[in-house]
Amino acid sequence: MDYDQSTQHIFAQVFEFAQEGICITNAQGDIIYVNPAFTKTTGFTLEEALGKNPRILKSGRHSYGFYTQMWRDLTKKGQWQGEIWNKRKNGEIYPEWLNIHAVRDEKAILTHYVSIFRDMTDEMLILKEVQLAGQIQKNILRSDFSDEHLRMRSIYLPYHHLSGDYYDYRWDEKNRILKGFLFDVMGHGVAAALQVTALRVLFRQVVGRKIPLAEKVEWVNHEAKSILPEDSFAAAIFFDIDIGQGKFSYVMAGINHLLYYSSERGQPGIRVLSQPGLFLGISEHAEFEEHECSLKAGDGMIFLTDGFYDLVQEKECPLQVMTIESTMHWLDSLSTGNELNDDATALGFICC
Repeated sequence: MDYDQSTQHIFAQVFEFAQEGICITNAQGDIIYVNPAFTKTTGFTLEEALGKNPRILKSGRHSYGFYTQMWRDLTKKGQWQGEIWNKRKNGEIYPEWLNIHAVRDEKAILTHYVSIFRDMTDEMLILKEVQLAGQIQKNILRSDFSDEHLRMRSIYLPYHHLSGDYYDYRWDEKNRILKGFLFDVMGHGVAAALQVTALRVLFRQVVGRKIPLAEKVEWVNHEAKSILPEDSFAAAIFFDIDIGQGKFSYVMAGINHLLYYSSERGQPGIRVLSQPGLFLGISEHAEFEEHECSLKAGDGMIFLTDGFYDLVQEKECPLQVMTIESTMHWLDSLSTGNELNDDATALGFICC
């Protein structure tokens, strides 16, 4: 196809203004063109690069086998893409995402190679920061609880490094009450992680107050309204597990389901307890209701966020024939596959 001079000028401008680095070689691998973005990233000017082989960018970090596979793909598929470490003119090694295409004429004869790449230095730094933040977030989670009359096991699976899920608890040794919550903030990533951190602070401010559990949730909701962004909200469940009195109290606020196991005869297996409850952060004047269940040795419950609960429903988990232990084991098995598409957290409790 022939192009007029005006069209060719437009094509040339596209190469000049492109944000990605572009390098074109002949069939022998000699550089015949690089664009300004190539020079900005690598430090090599067009004049310095002309006639050279792209090996001038080789970092030494990759094995012979890496490049062998690259050229095998180019030969068989006519294209290769992937992450590669290259070296700038000043000797600095940097990561880039590289696409290489083999160009052939109408007779299928190889004429050129076109490489297009993107400097990933900033992306890698951001990813490293996010991974570190995710590790810190995980490290400040409470460890699993164990007492002679109550055991808690947790499963905490961020969808992508940072999580919008979070839990915390406070053990009242004197009265033998475990007071806790599970949060599920809308969204993922840094913004969601910051929001759950703020909600954790609110929980710690109110957990020790001698007021009904529902009033604690109403206070957290009122304060959360000024913390959460206008288009955001948080699902939560707050609970008190009173070992001394043999009762379990809970308030649902967006996490409106829990799994409950009773050791009484006639009630084998797990059943789903559901109650309505408005999400936190939607209305600062929202009211919440407290609910109670009796607890005996052998009883238990599982609190879980949507990442797990949706799969329980989707896969029609046979809860009626399962125990707390077997259900937690089943939830844990989901983490080894590619089943999850959301942050997923579960807290399983068993009364001893």
